[in-house]
Amino acid sequence: MSVAVLSALLLAQVPARADTAPASLTDSGVRAHVDALQRIADRNGGNRASGTNGYAESLDYVEQRLKKAGYEVERQPFGFLFTQVLTERLTLPGGKPVPVIVAKYSPSTPAKGLTARFAALTGPEERRQGCAPASYDGATVTGRIALVGNGGCTMDDKGKAAAAAGAAAVVVINDRAGELYGWLKDAAGARIPVSGVSPETGEALTRAARQNAPGTLTLRSRTEKRTTENLIARTRAGDPAHQVISGAHLDSVPETAGINDNGAAVAVLLESALRGAQRPAPKNQLVFAFWGAEEFDMLGSQYFVDRLTPAQRKRVAAYLNLEMIGGPNSGLFTMDGKNADPEGGITPPNGSADIADRLTRAFAEAGEVAQTWKLDGRSDYAPFMKAGIPAGGLNGGSFELKTAEQARLWGGTAGQPFDPCYHQVCDNAGSFNATAARKHGDAFVRTLDHFAGTAVARTDRAARDRD
Repeated sequence: MSVAVLSALLLAQVPARADTAPASLTDSGVRAHVDALQRIADRNGGNRASGTNGYAESLDYVEQRLKKAGYEVERQPFGFLFTQVLTERLTLPGGKPVPVIVAKYSPSTPAKGLTARFAALTGPEERRQGCAPASYDGATVTGRIALVGNGGCTMDDKGKAAAAAGAAAVVVINDRAGELYGWLKDAAGARIPVSGVSPETGEALTRAARQNAPGTLTLRSRTEKRTTENLIARTRAGDPAHQVISGAHLDSVPETAGINDNGAAVAVLLESALRGAQRPAPKNQLVFAFWGAEEFDMLGSQYFVDRLTPAQRKRVAAYLNLEMIGGPNSGLFTMDGKNADPEGGITPPNGSADIADRLTRAFAEAGEVAQTWKLDGRSDYAPFMKAGIPAGGLNGGSFELKTAEQARLWGGTAGQPFDPCYHQVCDNAGSFNATAARKHGDAFVRTLDHFAGTAVARTDRAARDRD
């Protein structure tokens, strides 16, 4: 019997929560938390990254309020590899600068940069993705900066294949709109610098490769071992055999205060917990998780999931994730609960579709139309889904460009990123979109209130699975 089916059967035995209105949020309550997180960043070098004083103060802020509200609160420390970008610079022939994003944990270039010609792979898409040394057969790449397409394999694989072919560095060109952000999972095995660029920058680099003209790539990072913590708050009431976990990552990247990524979600999650503490006791135990080191590859949520015993995993009926819900040009997205994403390697467990449907319905009840966000694995729902735990969540988008259709649905500016300040200094309280956060927050609390006491839709699915 699957984890999802067992969870649904267990929840089916629990009577629905009293028919009361959801613990709706207020702009003032959410805004107060956003402003507090901004002040913490201001006092700590402009960021709240895991392993820094800014993160420690953020953790204290959340913990104090949850304890005062009566929650059982636990800190969960773990070690991780901290990395901070020092320099990201790429210049075309003639010295024209273009944007480049260093992959987290990438080796650095020499301090003065790497000046070399470019080598663009040609042929079928599979070859141009540069996933194997054979992709470079017949290409002149020794000592050059290899240009490869996104997809087909991990950035680690692309870097290793390029290094084996003799490349001095590799630049991965995004296969969708916007800059390409990523990380290496095997930092110790990386031999050459790895970075990502947008399709537009990729075209310019490919032209330079055809002209056999050199450019200069400068990627510098500081990497070291540090310690950080998750913060887990549990209701004292509610059956712990039927847990509904909601989570948001508390950390920012080291370059910014991280108010959209992810302070807005933290503010909504915290305010939901505080208001929920004033309501009738839930039938199912509610857990509110504030994750550390998400910006270093979802390390906090992965650490939490890895330490759940099989019996503890069965107790988790649903995981709800909040990610980047207050961006300046935000969209209204629910995580895909039905379709696997081959690139991200994630298949939504049974029960995830019901979570997605409930979130979509919550938006519709407020007169909003949500769209589906594919399972790209770039937030804390991923470890839960990979462990077979039903999961879903809300996302406002990041560096991806808003379409004309989406601008008609939600307002904002077509052709611009959902968050033009993604991982930049301007991701601060001044760019916080309170309207978007309210819409996401209302959908979240409606959905959480439902799963706090019932799982009717998932019970139906469990019956179908048994048949």
